[in-house]
Amino acid sequence: MIEPAAKGPRPVTYVDGFIVPVRHDQRDAYTRVASDAARIFRDLGALAVVECWGDHIPDGKITDFRRAVAAEADGAVVFS
Repeated sequence: MIEPAAKGPRPVTYVDGFIVPVRHDQRDAYTRVASDAARIFRDLGALAVVECWGDHIPDGKITDFRRAVAAEADGAVVFS
């Protein structure tokens, strides 16, 4: 058994995320909505809010991010 370095209560740390398809011509609209949502998330206690835009997402053999969100050919997959 590995003992923790510090004794006492430890903060709960986790990542909450989702993936969403965004058409290239809708990127600015998505960014505005995400910016507004980030302010709310931080007000509710989020330490950081990050938008990750996929630029090379390979096709999987069984499933992948593009198929999981039914992304169109003219769109990107965003992990938020």
